[in-house]
Amino acid sequence: MERVKWSRENYHHNLNSPYSLRLASADAAGKIIVWDVVSGMAHCEIQEHTKPIQDMDWLWAQDASRDLLLAVHPPNYIVLWNGDTGTKLWKKSYAENILSFSFDPFEPSNLALLTSEGIVFITDFSHSKPPGSGGKKVYIASPHSSPAHSKPAPVQPTGAKKALNKVKVLITNEKPTAEAVTLNDCLQLSYLPSKRNHMLLLYSREILILDLELSQTVGVVAIERSGVPFIQVIPCAQRDALYCLHENGCVTLRVCRSTTSSPDETGKTGSVTDPEQSVQELVYDLRSQCDAIRVTKTVRPYRVVICPVNENSTALVVSDGRVMLWELKAHASKSSSNLSSGFPPLYSSVNFCGTPLGQNQKCIPDLSLNTMIGKNVIFKHTKHSPLTGF
Repeated sequence: MERVKWSRENYHHNLNSPYSLRLASADAAGKIIVWDVVSGMAHCEIQEHTKPIQDMDWLWAQDASRDLLLAVHPPNYIVLWNGDTGTKLWKKSYAENILSFSFDPFEPSNLALLTSEGIVFITDFSHSKPPGSGGKKVYIASPHSSPAHSKPAPVQPTGAKKALNKVKVLITNEKPTAEAVTLNDCLQLSYLPSKRNHMLLLYSREILILDLELSQTVGVVAIERSGVPFIQVIPCAQRDALYCLHENGCVTLRVCRSTTSSPDETGKTGSVTDPEQSVQELVYDLRSQCDAIRVTKTVRPYRVVICPVNENSTALVVSDGRVMLWELKAHASKSSSNLSSGFPPLYSSVNFCGTPLGQNQKCIPDLSLNTMIGKNVIFKHTKHSPLTGF
């Protein structure tokens, strides 16, 4: 699988450090190329092995260098490279095959490795030296008893809670049975940038939200049996929302609303209630979706990205060379003013461009996802263009 990662230009630009748009690409032969996008020339080439790169990302939460690139080389190595010179800074091996990784957005020294058997949590990641220990390894029980496969009858008043309980205890320090290990089927692991100590696991038919402090599942986004499976999910930073890409090219937006068990549900006696019964459960409601594409043997969706600033527009790359741009639009309606929906309207005090309000302008335009949550949101197809090379 080929991968591409844009370098974050989050540093001061001057004559000595000019702006340069850089892109790292990894091909099926294991070669990493850092491109100077403006000139269209390869700035640096990196080759460790001939096997495909499993995952890679630029290190953004440090000031030592803007050229540091972390990559997963099969079967079980993570290597930190200098993307400017191609120099290997350090290399670390682990016992299991590494599938992907994710940095904790709230603590850059925390790194989670998704392996074929479990998740390895690293708490001493540093650009100056490799991790000193093998990390803490935890195992994940099978999600196949989740509501996507066996939902309780909807007539039961506690059906949703029982469905969540079926996958509640997922993180364990003991290795489960062979039938329970399903991380080979996991498509993606990612920390939530909108919630501390929360992580998502993406499967083809469900998304599991894990609370790492409680070591259990606190949310499940399940697809019905007739629904279209997931390919990719992008968690947002401004609000607890998920952009989901499906196999038919449809992009959906799901926004979180939390529900906490009330004292009446956990018991009216004076005894201490079970803390697991008062866990805040996360429910992700479908708020918007775009049109699907016509999928054939040669036409299928690849990946989707969102605007990193406003998080209100997406770009979908299709295998036939098209890049489809979708923009999230908000429109006011009578139903959006109903506060019982759990989505109060939000407005920014100033817009992102710093432009003052016009004479006849009653409110500022909605320029970010954060200002759209309280309204009805729809996807609007802006345009599509062919994917061009460097």
